[in-house]
Amino acid sequence: MENKTQQEVNRYIETVMAQLTKQANTEQFEHIIKENIQTKKASAKDEQDYFDRLMLNITYFVENKAAWMSMMRDTFGKGLVPKTNAIQSEATAHQMRIRQAISEKMDDYTKLFHSQYKALKVTEEAIVYDYAYASVEHSLRFDFLIYLTLQKDINNIFSGDFEETLRIVDGYVAYYADQCVNQMELL
Repeated sequence: MENKTQQEVNRYIETVMAQLTKQANTEQFEHIIKENIQTKKASAKDEQDYFDRLMLNITYFVENKAAWMSMMRDTFGKGLVPKTNAIQSEATAHQMRIRQAISEKMDDYTKLFHSQYKALKVTEEAIVYDYAYASVEHSLRFDFLIYLTLQKDINNIFSGDFEETLRIVDGYVAYYADQCVNQMELL
């Protein structure tokens, strides 16, 4: 019985993600991401500085994923449906804290990045793709969260194993981000 319940939750998530991505404007995402990349490239003093700027943004998105997971567990994971404005305020507060923390550790991060650039022979194409992918994932996660706060009846999201539900949401986010970014011409 529980397996059937989780399957229903998974279908609900699949339907929601399909609706969210169906409405997404890939060209607009591409345009915004390209502008951000060009701004970082134009303001960088060299290739390493350019890569650092992209990597710091990727780090920001990774930290936001952890905040999103925490917000999901603290609300929906406990059977609570937060108000949209409360989630937006909490997300903004998390984002400000994350920016501050990254800013404080910027030297440590860039030292780590520099060793990775050489060891992994990082290319502009690879780092730009990772940046775009992390950016789209970030948008999809928070769009999904906001969508849930706007629904009148989302009791089915509570009926399965919540950790499995989070894993499924994350899988769909990764899948649709990959599909979106693979349609883009970023360089």
